[in-house]
Amino acid sequence: MTKTKETYAPKQWIVHRHYGVGQVLGIETKSISGEENDYYRIKTRNSTIWVAIDQLDENQFRPVVTPQEFDEVLAILERPPRQMKANFNARKRRINQVKFKNSPLALARIVRDLWGRQSRRGSLSNTEHSALRRFTRRLLAEWSVCMRVDVPEAQKRLYALLQKNEGEPVKAS
Repeated sequence: MTKTKETYAPKQWIVHRHYGVGQVLGIETKSISGEENDYYRIKTRNSTIWVAIDQLDENQFRPVVTPQEFDEVLAILERPPRQMKANFNARKRRINQVKFKNSPLALARIVRDLWGRQSRRGSLSNTEHSALRRFTRRLLAEWSVCMRVDVPEAQKRLYALLQKNEGEPVKAS
């Protein structure tokens, strides 16, 4: 059984795996290297991107979650952080998996766990710090669109949740 690809409508909010939250502006036919294809034109925070409809990977982008689905994200953020592996390469692999998974639940878990690691240790590696900033920004952008609040309000609520559980981490299972 083949899975049908998701179709997106103009003005629909999506989350692109690399570019983050964006809004579909429309579908355009473009000729590249003599070959015509239909592309979604998407406006993100920093740019406009075109994604070929016929080459769309189901993990490449997805619709922004609903407020009901976002409740699961909030539930994850309310839990104490999980202890991350001691091995840097294992932590780096986890960061890369989250980056390519494009899942709001995985994003919430890594933000929570990196925040907890930073609060206990006082600092993170450059890789971890960069990932925490990038993932937090992406989580806040989706939170803002999904829950219809401005980013500073979402940020205030996120930090309150994260600070509430800064104590000892739960052992990873």
